[in-house]
Amino acid sequence: MESLTLANAIKKIRLYLNRDTLRPYFVISDDIAQCNGLKNFFGKTFKHIYVSDFCNDDFPIDTDLLVEKLNSLEKNTLVFGLGEYLHFTGQENILRMLQDKNFSKKVIFICRGITNLLEKLADEDFKFHSNQICRVVGQENFSVVKYNPNINLKTDAENFYELLKLAEAGKNFISVKSRLPLINVKEINTFYDALKNREPHFTAPPNALTEKQWLEYFSDDKCEGYAPEHWRSFAAGFKNKISNPYLKYVFEHSANYDEYRKNLFFALIDMDEKNFKEFYWLRKSAVKNISAQYLTEYLERLEKLSLDATKFLTDNTAVERRAMIQSLQGKEKIPTTFKKNYPAMKDYLSDYDFGNDEITNYFRRYKEIKLCNVDDEDFKNLVQEFSLSRPYNKFVTRQTILDKSDKNSKLYWLDALGVEFLGYIKARATQLGLVLKIETARAELPTLTSINKNFYADWRGAKFEKNSYLDELKHSPEKFNANGKCSAPTYIDDELLILDKVIDEIKIALLNHQAEKIILTSDHGASRLAVMYGRENKYKMNSTGEHSGRCCPINYLDEKPDCACEENGYWILANYDRFSGGRLSSIEVHGGATLEEILVPIIEFALPKAKFEVI
Repeated sequence: MESLTLANAIKKIRLYLNRDTLRPYFVISDDIAQCNGLKNFFGKTFKHIYVSDFCNDDFPIDTDLLVEKLNSLEKNTLVFGLGEYLHFTGQENILRMLQDKNFSKKVIFICRGITNLLEKLADEDFKFHSNQICRVVGQENFSVVKYNPNINLKTDAENFYELLKLAEAGKNFISVKSRLPLINVKEINTFYDALKNREPHFTAPPNALTEKQWLEYFSDDKCEGYAPEHWRSFAAGFKNKISNPYLKYVFEHSANYDEYRKNLFFALIDMDEKNFKEFYWLRKSAVKNISAQYLTEYLERLEKLSLDATKFLTDNTAVERRAMIQSLQGKEKIPTTFKKNYPAMKDYLSDYDFGNDEITNYFRRYKEIKLCNVDDEDFKNLVQEFSLSRPYNKFVTRQTILDKSDKNSKLYWLDALGVEFLGYIKARATQLGLVLKIETARAELPTLTSINKNFYADWRGAKFEKNSYLDELKHSPEKFNANGKCSAPTYIDDELLILDKVIDEIKIALLNHQAEKIILTSDHGASRLAVMYGRENKYKMNSTGEHSGRCCPINYLDEKPDCACEENGYWILANYDRFSGGRLSSIEVHGGATLEEILVPIIEFALPKAKFEVI
């Protein structure tokens, strides 16, 4: 169909007006300026009708009412909005019905947006083509975005009626809320759709976030400064604003936020060695607050892939720390990664210099064996030698040292604290800025609380309430599923946590001026290896063994074993044998005379201003 100038179109319309026909005339005029030109030209002599006036709120027009209105005209009429209505609804049958109607007056429909439809009708009907239609130059320029009303966003039109009004007025770019099934519009049903409409080059997939998150992102797309596990830290990658290399790597390998959270935890497994070291520490920080959710699955995957747990785990959670301890079982050497990734255990394993290489080396190996659960024949032979030479006699008694101590100090009794923890205590106290004076003493034999509690009762200065948590821990196998004496010693992690609380308590007391100095000591230590290696000795005693067989009341009808010493009415074993009759333990025992049972620390704590020599 030929496109006419506005002047030529007016000539054709005049020919229509001069003909003896009451069928309607259709003017295709997609250019709003041309429509306004026609309106201005015929405006004074024609009545104006708008299709939107037959529409109510968010419903289609009342076609019957429109036809009734056109049938009762008393003046030639220009009708606006029919094209826009059909453009959005596609109700072609209305047009076909109107083209054959005979009205009481001349009716001219000024139509925008249905050029193809009107040309199709003209091709089908030659008379219609010749007598009832013309086309004015101009191009369709509609751009309508329809928002689902459930999306609470401000739009140009709140319903279909308002959309038609705006379109009839010549507005080409319109946003509308409507539940009608419109065509030739861009539909926005989610906040993701709204975001894509606002930012056409936005590339993130729709399932990257939940609808609620898309709503928040649409309202505020600032994503810097959030915790690594927060969805906004993931969303920062949408605009390439992730500076953390590990988080960026995880983002690039995650299709959505759920995958991102999981990959925060799992990505390390597939990491190449080039980036592993850097990414390990970045990941440790990233998963600190979400590790529990994926931890079981992560551990299962490490086990399935036969990966070294000490390399891929952190000390963020007790479960991970215990899994690292579990991974050491049976190892002859503790991996470097274990100490690096579990700093508290590195401090536990650190040497404390007793001023005697033989004793220092003893406790170094004792801690390694305790941690790894290995059978070390050389160490057992050394303990057997010590059971005869008894090097603990080189140390003075606890009471000897306490008698010389400052009675203005406040005494702290931590039950079952052995000298194996001196390296850890020293490291922890140093981190807290405390000054220490450390001495090593021997307890009374046998190493039972009943024999070693007078030091606390006789102390005339201030003292804390006795702390039994460490001792209770060593006697509570049910807490660790310790099914058998060689179960993994995961309880060591809890031992260190108890020490942390004790040292924190001591520092707080010093800061609160409860005392200028605080002395931490114990009644006895305890032995893990006496549980692991313990066996009943060949001697059959008339007296029953006590405390897992570590000691036995003296009965002179019996012969004292060479590996036992005699004190306070007991024979006390200094090796890892057991007297028969004692209840077996599955964690640790005391009562005997091995170095780990008999040697106890006496540690004086003070704030840095205090002056004394560090021994």
